[in-house]
Amino acid sequence: MTGNRKTGAGGNAPGPGAIPTVAGSRPHPVYGATSGHARVRRENTGSPATWLLSASGEFDVDTIDCLRDALTAARQAGAERILLDLADVVFGDCAFLHELVRAHRGSSRLVLVGPLPAQIRRLLELTGTYPLFRITLDGDGVLAADVAPPGASAADTV
Repeated sequence: MTGNRKTGAGGNAPGPGAIPTVAGSRPHPVYGATSGHARVRRENTGSPATWLLSASGEFDVDTIDCLRDALTAARQAGAERILLDLADVVFGDCAFLHELVRAHRGSSRLVLVGPLPAQIRRLLELTGTYPLFRITLDGDGVLAADVAPPGASAADTV
């Protein structure tokens, strides 16, 4: 992942609309909610086929647009794989879950990167959607290989 991967809510993360830069690369947008505290930042992976999106904050019906916009941008850019880092997500409701399922069903391969916050893990478990997703604790190893969902056999991996 990146050197300063974790900024946490209220940390030194750039504000909505800021354009972070990675040494030697073009700047990537930050997708910020127009209200509330939610942000999705695109990180550099070195490959246009793989997008790493780091989500932070609280995602609900009022703030979900920033996640939707980031996932849509990845699909429209032709990303084959989307790594979605959820380690800094404080809250997610049914709107958040809907966007995850929508992204899972899309043409890009979605991998959730954690560790998953307890509330998000519980949301996935209570709704029975946990096995639906590919989940890894660290995105570094997923850039070259896929991660099978929990409990899946090698035959289940696409």
